[in-house]
Amino acid sequence: DLAVAAASRIGDATIEALHVMVDPRRLDTAAEEVDFQLMREVEEGSAQDRAEAVRAAFDAWMARNPAAAPSVVWRKCVGSEERRVSQEARDFDLLVLARPHDLDAHDALHAAFFECDKPLLLAPGDWTPPASGTFARRIAIAWNGSDPCRRAVTGALPLLRRADVTVILVDGSKREEAELIERLADEAITAEIHHFARDDEELGEQLVTQAHRLSADLLVMGAYRHNQLIEWLAGGTTRHAIASADVPLLLSH
Repeated sequence: DLAVAAASRIGDATIEALHVMVDPRRLDTAAEEVDFQLMREVEEGSAQDRAEAVRAAFDAWMARNPAAAPSVVWRKCVGSEERRVSQEARDFDLLVLARPHDLDAHDALHAAFFECDKPLLLAPGDWTPPASGTFARRIAIAWNGSDPCRRAVTGALPLLRRADVTVILVDGSKREEAELIERLADEAITAEIHHFARDDEELGEQLVTQAHRLSADLLVMGAYRHNQLIEWLAGGTTRHAIASADVPLLLSH
Protein backbone atom coordinates (compact mmCIF):
# COMPACT_ATOMS: atom_id res chain seq x y z
CA ASP A 1 0.00 0.00 0.00
CA LEU A 2 2.76 2.45 0.90
CA ALA A 3 4.74 1.69 -2.25
CA VAL A 4 1.68 2.39 -4.39
CA ALA A 5 0.88 5.57 -2.46
CA ALA A 6 4.43 6.88 -2.93
CA ALA A 7 4.54 5.89 -6.61
CA SER A 8 1.20 7.58 -7.23
CA ARG A 9 2.48 10.75 -5.61
CA ILE A 10 5.72 10.77 -7.61
CA GLY A 11 4.23 9.65 -10.92
CA ASP A 12 5.83 7.61 -13.70
CA ALA A 13 7.09 4.94 -11.28
CA THR A 14 7.22 1.17 -11.40
CA ILE A 15 7.02 -1.20 -8.44
CA GLU A 16 8.56 -4.61 -7.94
CA ALA A 17 7.40 -6.82 -5.06
CA LEU A 18 10.45 -8.87 -4.04
CA HIS A 19 10.36 -12.04 -1.96
CA VAL A 20 13.64 -13.68 -1.02
CA MET A 21 13.14 -17.40 -0.43
CA VAL A 22 15.65 -18.28 2.29
CA ASP A 23 16.03 -22.01 1.63
CA PRO A 24 18.65 -23.43 4.02
CA ARG A 25 19.34 -26.33 1.64
CA ARG A 26 20.44 -23.89 -1.05
CA LEU A 27 22.41 -21.39 1.05
CA ASP A 28 26.11 -20.89 0.46
CA THR A 29 26.93 -19.95 4.04
CA ALA A 30 28.30 -21.25 7.33
CA ALA A 31 26.94 -24.57 8.63
CA GLU A 32 25.72 -22.81 11.79
CA GLU A 33 23.55 -20.47 9.72
CA VAL A 34 22.11 -23.41 7.77
CA ASP A 35 21.27 -25.23 11.02
CA PHE A 36 19.65 -22.07 12.42
CA GLN A 37 17.50 -21.67 9.31
CA LEU A 38 16.46 -25.34 9.49
CA MET A 39 15.33 -24.84 13.09
CA ARG A 40 12.84 -22.21 11.89
CA GLU A 41 10.89 -24.85 10.02
CA VAL A 42 9.48 -26.27 13.26
CA GLU A 43 7.56 -23.04 14.01
CA GLU A 44 7.32 -21.35 10.61
CA GLY A 45 7.19 -24.16 8.07
CA SER A 46 9.63 -24.78 5.25
CA ALA A 47 11.03 -22.08 2.98
CA GLN A 48 8.60 -23.31 0.30
CA ASP A 49 5.67 -23.06 2.74
CA ARG A 50 6.64 -19.50 3.62
CA ALA A 51 7.11 -18.55 -0.04
CA GLU A 52 3.66 -19.89 -0.91
CA ALA A 53 2.09 -17.96 1.98
CA VAL A 54 3.79 -14.74 0.88
CA ARG A 55 2.67 -15.23 -2.72
CA ALA A 56 -0.90 -15.88 -1.55
CA ALA A 57 -0.83 -12.64 0.43
CA PHE A 58 0.46 -10.77 -2.62
CA ASP A 59 -2.22 -12.27 -4.88
CA ALA A 60 -4.91 -11.32 -2.36
CA TRP A 61 -3.59 -7.76 -2.27
CA MET A 62 -3.58 -7.58 -6.07
CA ALA A 63 -7.21 -8.77 -6.14
CA ARG A 64 -8.16 -5.94 -3.76
CA ASN A 65 -6.22 -3.38 -5.81
CA PRO A 66 -6.94 -4.12 -9.49
CA ALA A 67 -6.08 -0.56 -10.54
CA ALA A 68 -2.53 -1.04 -9.25
CA ALA A 69 -2.03 -4.40 -10.93
CA PRO A 70 -0.36 -3.12 -14.15
CA SER A 71 2.35 -1.31 -12.19
CA VAL A 72 3.24 -3.97 -9.59
CA VAL A 73 5.39 -6.94 -10.65
CA TRP A 74 6.06 -10.03 -8.51
CA ARG A 75 9.61 -11.31 -8.25
CA LYS A 76 11.00 -14.22 -6.23
CA CYS A 77 14.63 -15.19 -5.80
CA VAL A 78 16.48 -17.71 -3.65
CA GLY A 79 19.40 -17.01 -1.34
CA SER A 80 20.49 -15.09 1.72
CA GLU A 81 18.03 -12.33 2.65
CA GLU A 82 20.63 -9.62 3.18
CA ARG A 83 22.75 -10.54 0.17
CA ARG A 84 19.84 -10.73 -2.27
CA VAL A 85 18.20 -7.53 -1.01
CA SER A 86 21.52 -5.73 -1.45
CA GLN A 87 21.95 -7.10 -4.97
CA GLU A 88 18.42 -6.38 -6.14
CA ALA A 89 18.42 -2.85 -4.67
CA ARG A 90 21.09 -1.72 -7.13
CA ASP A 91 18.54 -1.31 -9.93
CA PHE A 92 15.98 0.72 -7.95
CA ASP A 93 15.65 4.25 -6.59
CA LEU A 94 13.74 3.55 -3.38
CA LEU A 95 13.25 0.59 -1.05
CA VAL A 96 9.92 0.10 0.74
CA LEU A 97 9.69 -2.16 3.79
CA ALA A 98 7.33 -2.75 6.67
CA ARG A 99 8.42 -2.62 10.30
CA PRO A 100 10.10 -6.01 10.93
CA HIS A 101 8.02 -8.84 12.35
CA ASP A 102 10.24 -11.90 11.75
CA LEU A 103 13.85 -12.92 11.11
CA ASP A 104 13.76 -12.37 7.35
CA ALA A 105 12.23 -8.92 7.77
CA HIS A 106 14.92 -7.92 10.28
CA ASP A 107 17.63 -9.14 7.88
CA ALA A 108 16.05 -7.20 5.01
CA LEU A 109 15.89 -4.03 7.11
CA HIS A 110 19.51 -4.41 8.18
CA ALA A 111 20.55 -4.75 4.53
CA ALA A 112 18.44 -1.75 3.55
CA PHE A 113 20.05 0.40 6.25
CA PHE A 114 23.67 -0.56 6.03
CA GLU A 115 24.36 -2.32 2.72
CA CYS A 116 22.16 -0.51 0.19
CA ASP A 117 23.01 3.00 -0.86
CA LYS A 118 19.32 3.82 -1.36
CA PRO A 119 16.69 5.73 0.61
CA LEU A 120 14.34 3.54 2.61
CA LEU A 121 10.60 4.15 3.06
CA LEU A 122 9.47 2.29 6.18
CA ALA A 123 5.82 1.55 6.92
CA PRO A 124 4.44 1.12 10.43
CA GLY A 125 2.77 -2.26 10.84
CA ASP A 126 -0.75 -0.86 10.92
CA TRP A 127 -0.36 1.85 8.27
CA THR A 128 -3.29 2.38 5.90
CA PRO A 129 -3.55 4.76 2.94
CA PRO A 130 -4.93 8.20 3.87
CA ALA A 131 -8.64 8.75 3.38
CA SER A 132 -7.83 11.66 1.07
CA GLY A 133 -6.11 9.24 -1.27
CA THR A 134 -3.00 11.43 -1.36
CA PHE A 135 0.13 10.46 0.54
CA ALA A 136 2.95 12.80 1.64
CA ARG A 137 0.92 15.99 1.48
CA ARG A 138 2.70 17.30 4.59
CA ILE A 139 6.29 16.19 5.19
CA ALA A 140 8.45 16.86 8.24
CA ILE A 141 12.25 16.76 7.98
CA ALA A 142 14.21 16.04 11.18
CA TRP A 143 17.36 18.00 10.44
CA ASN A 144 20.74 18.18 12.17
CA GLY A 145 23.07 18.83 9.25
CA SER A 146 24.61 15.34 9.24
CA ASP A 147 25.49 13.36 6.13
CA PRO A 148 22.66 10.84 6.72
CA CYS A 149 20.20 13.74 6.93
CA ARG A 150 21.49 15.20 3.67
CA ARG A 151 21.14 11.85 1.93
CA ALA A 152 17.63 11.38 3.32
CA VAL A 153 16.57 14.79 2.01
CA THR A 154 18.06 14.02 -1.40
CA GLY A 155 16.18 10.72 -1.51
CA ALA A 156 12.95 12.45 -0.52
CA LEU A 157 13.15 15.23 -3.15
CA PRO A 158 10.57 13.72 -5.54
CA LEU A 159 8.06 13.75 -2.67
CA LEU A 160 9.19 17.04 -1.12
CA ARG A 161 8.58 18.88 -4.40
CA ARG A 162 4.89 18.01 -4.13
CA ALA A 163 4.36 18.62 -0.41
CA ASP A 164 4.01 21.23 2.31
CA VAL A 165 7.36 20.92 4.10
CA THR A 166 8.32 21.70 7.68
CA VAL A 167 11.86 21.38 9.04
CA ILE A 168 12.18 20.17 12.63
CA LEU A 169 15.27 21.57 14.32
CA VAL A 170 16.29 20.16 17.70
CA ASP A 171 18.30 22.84 19.46
CA GLY A 172 19.48 23.64 15.95
CA SER A 173 21.91 26.34 14.92
CA LYS A 174 21.20 29.10 12.45
CA ARG A 175 23.94 27.72 10.21
CA GLU A 176 22.28 24.30 10.00
CA GLU A 177 18.92 25.95 9.34
CA ALA A 178 20.29 28.18 6.58
CA GLU A 179 22.07 25.25 4.91
CA LEU A 180 18.88 23.23 4.50
CA ILE A 181 16.73 26.19 3.47
CA GLU A 182 19.26 26.98 0.74
CA ARG A 183 19.34 23.32 -0.37
CA LEU A 184 15.55 23.20 -0.62
CA ALA A 185 15.39 26.57 -2.38
CA ASP A 186 17.68 25.18 -5.08
CA GLU A 187 14.90 22.67 -5.74
CA ALA A 188 12.17 25.36 -5.65
CA ILE A 189 10.93 23.98 -2.30
CA THR A 190 9.87 26.36 0.46
CA ALA A 191 9.72 25.16 4.05
CA GLU A 192 8.58 26.33 7.46
CA ILE A 193 10.91 25.97 10.44
CA HIS A 194 9.82 24.32 13.67
CA HIS A 195 12.18 24.56 16.67
CA PHE A 196 11.88 22.50 19.81
CA ALA A 197 14.12 21.78 22.77
CA ARG A 198 15.02 18.27 23.87
CA ASP A 199 13.61 16.87 27.09
CA ASP A 200 14.08 13.59 28.94
CA GLU A 201 12.10 11.58 26.38
CA GLU A 202 14.04 9.59 23.79
CA LEU A 203 14.81 11.83 20.83
CA GLY A 204 13.36 9.38 18.30
CA GLU A 205 10.04 9.40 20.14
CA GLN A 206 10.15 13.20 20.40
CA LEU A 207 10.62 13.54 16.65
CA VAL A 208 7.59 11.34 16.00
CA THR A 209 5.57 13.42 18.48
CA GLN A 210 6.62 16.63 16.74
CA ALA A 211 5.69 15.18 13.35
CA HIS A 212 2.21 14.49 14.72
CA ARG A 213 1.89 18.03 16.04
CA LEU A 214 2.70 19.26 12.55
CA SER A 215 0.09 16.90 11.00
CA ALA A 216 2.85 15.36 8.89
CA ASP A 217 2.12 12.09 7.13
CA LEU A 218 5.81 11.39 6.43
CA LEU A 219 8.91 11.97 8.56
CA VAL A 220 12.28 12.26 6.78
CA MET A 221 15.37 11.61 8.89
CA GLY A 222 18.85 10.12 8.89
CA ALA A 223 19.80 6.73 10.30
CA TYR A 224 22.91 6.85 12.41
CA ARG A 225 25.89 5.10 13.94
CA HIS A 226 27.24 6.15 17.31
CA ASN A 227 30.86 5.48 18.31
CA GLN A 228 31.18 3.09 15.34
CA LEU A 229 28.52 0.77 16.80
CA ILE A 230 25.50 0.12 14.64
CA GLU A 231 22.67 2.01 16.27
CA TRP A 232 20.17 -0.59 15.14
CA LEU A 233 21.91 -3.05 17.44
CA ALA A 234 22.87 -0.67 20.23
CA GLY A 235 19.70 1.41 20.42
CA GLY A 236 19.29 5.14 19.98
CA THR A 237 17.40 7.74 17.98
CA THR A 238 16.74 5.68 14.85
CA ARG A 239 15.61 2.58 16.71
CA HIS A 240 13.29 4.54 18.99
CA ALA A 241 11.80 6.40 16.03
CA ILE A 242 11.12 3.11 14.25
CA ALA A 243 9.61 1.56 17.38
CA SER A 244 7.29 4.49 18.13
CA ALA A 245 6.41 5.78 14.65
CA ASP A 246 2.85 5.36 13.43
CA VAL A 247 3.60 7.48 10.36
CA PRO A 248 5.89 6.31 7.55
CA LEU A 249 9.58 7.17 7.82
CA LEU A 250 11.93 7.97 4.95
CA LEU A 251 15.42 7.07 6.16
CA SER A 252 18.92 7.07 4.77
CA HIS A 253 22.19 5.91 6.27
